[in-house]
Amino acid sequence: MAEKILRFVKVALLIAGLTLIVISDLRSRNKKLRVYPTQAELESVLPGASVKNRQARPVPHYPGKIEVDGQSKKAAALLTAELPPKLKGFTDEINILFAVDEDGKILGLRVISSRETPYYFRMVRNSGFLDKIIGNNFDRLGGLKAVSGASISSKAILDDIRTSAGLAMKEIFHREIPQAQSTSVISLYLQPRIIALAVVLLLGFSLSFFKSVRTPKWVIFGLSVAVIGFWLKTPFSLPHIFQIASLQVPLSSNPYLVLLGGFVILTTIFSGPLWCAYLCPYAGLQELAGKLGKKQRWRPSLKTIKAGRELRWLILFAALALYFSFGVRSAAEIEPFFHLFSNKLTAIGLVLVAVTLVGGFFIPRFWCRFFCPTGACLILLSSHRKFFKRVANGVEASRIDSGDN
Repeated sequence: MAEKILRFVKVALLIAGLTLIVISDLRSRNKKLRVYPTQAELESVLPGASVKNRQARPVPHYPGKIEVDGQSKKAAALLTAELPPKLKGFTDEINILFAVDEDGKILGLRVISSRETPYYFRMVRNSGFLDKIIGNNFDRLGGLKAVSGASISSKAILDDIRTSAGLAMKEIFHREIPQAQSTSVISLYLQPRIIALAVVLLLGFSLSFFKSVRTPKWVIFGLSVAVIGFWLKTPFSLPHIFQIASLQVPLSSNPYLVLLGGFVILTTIFSGPLWCAYLCPYAGLQELAGKLGKKQRWRPSLKTIKAGRELRWLILFAALALYFSFGVRSAAEIEPFFHLFSNKLTAIGLVLVAVTLVGGFFIPRFWCRFFCPTGACLILLSSHRKFFKRVANGVEASRIDSGDN
């Protein structure tokens, strides 16, 4: 009886979660980013400019002037939200106000509004990346190094400011500028990082075809921790799931999400959660902690394990509600690998990582089995395992839904 009630509650939470996603998506389509700056924001990038003097032609801008060595130069402030292409970060739009003079020099820059995942945008802000743009000529922005761990967002900012500034040079200041070479979609997917990601994913997928995978499994986990974790900093996580659930998959600007998200979703549907079984870098660290703590292992009862596994559903629903219903974007950052595989590990992140890894020392896959909301989503995608043996084998290999000690 209790199991039936629990199953009913899970289904109800799932329906409620999907409803929140749909409602949030409908709201976001009608709710736009704040586009126009305040007078103080405008003056912070182009002193002397006025919001009342906004010009719609030849392109939307705020005209102004600057003094350089006693000489007056024309300048203009522009908003990326008003100019093509729309500036997209890792998950959503960013609206930036920037000023450029008639020689193409970036004079100032300010973020007006953003729906980007706070985690990635904080990495961009805290790295000082935005400050490095100021003082550079627009056609030299390509030489700036993207922020490690937030390369999609930082590259999108560079590309959009460069394009918008080039448009200003041509239409406002009537300067001839060389035609910028557009990056093809194919070249985006042939980047060394994308190729490295694809290789690791394919190696992990190949393990599902072998019965004895103990040694190769550790090799793949090691590659995943090094490549997907510490190098690319893109383990599959809640922000990916939430973006896919919102049907916002930028095929031409975010190859990481397309490749990683597509792989995880498709392999889970047809082969069970192989991501959890062989490829998740944090799962690899959990496995290592469990192996080191084999002699000190706690052996809770099956009843306790089953009860503990229900926590991940509550965490998933809480994250869904906060993210989609209340707009708390940081709710997607509750997973420890968000903090571990980043440039700056906060005190809270350090505690979360330490607790879950120490827990894995005493109980195998401590985080994965009891708390991981991403794993819960992949279990949902494997709900048809009773009818397909390969999917059931994938769930068993992942150990995220097992009752063993």
